[in-house]
Amino acid sequence: MSRTLKVVVAGLTGRMGQEVLRVAPQHACQVIGGLSRTQSSLAALSERPDLVIDFSLPEFTPQVLRECLSHKLALVSGVTGYSTEELQVLRQASQEIPLLWSANMSLGIQIMLRALEALRGTEGYDLAMEEIHHNQKRDAPSGTAKLIRDETEKRTGRRIEQIHSLRGGGVVGVHRVLALGPNETLTFEHAAQDRGVFASGACRAAQWLVQQKPGFYSLGDLLRS
Repeated sequence: MSRTLKVVVAGLTGRMGQEVLRVAPQHACQVIGGLSRTQSSLAALSERPDLVIDFSLPEFTPQVLRECLSHKLALVSGVTGYSTEELQVLRQASQEIPLLWSANMSLGIQIMLRALEALRGTEGYDLAMEEIHHNQKRDAPSGTAKLIRDETEKRTGRRIEQIHSLRGGGVVGVHRVLALGPNETLTFEHAAQDRGVFASGACRAAQWLVQQKPGFYSLGDLLRS
């Protein structure tokens, strides 16, 4: 049985931070505090955390990294919208601490990526993607859409040339990859019904990551271990 981890959540007052707080006990995680612009230091905590889970914003990442590096804490990041340069900063930090980053913390997305590997070597299909999110979603295409696009190309040699982003209502997240042939269409789809799926994935990642050496990890690494 996993030991109970003492976790600090960056972005604790946000929607995803509150989801982590809700599901943490189901995954042997205890949230003992949060990091924010008004509480940006771990020094004020009465207990030493085992790990930080970050669901804040890219602009807050440098402060989160400083705290993790200063206290030698592992970091699980589900932040989306990073630039290439910002991701490189994460990679540099991972030389000193275990760091797992994923644009989508759902294990179901990883299963979908494995299914998309079936397209390797196929011809005669055009690939396109449709992604739908709630009307408060800031980035388009979403970080998950970019993840699916990049991983599909890496695993199959096929590139998804078209990504259609729709925003509306309270949709948590739908990602649909279409393989369009001359006489048939294949559809690969993942639909999240509740944000708790991402929080649960982050907590599962936390339990795995604290056992790893410094390095830059993905959610796929967890499933392959």
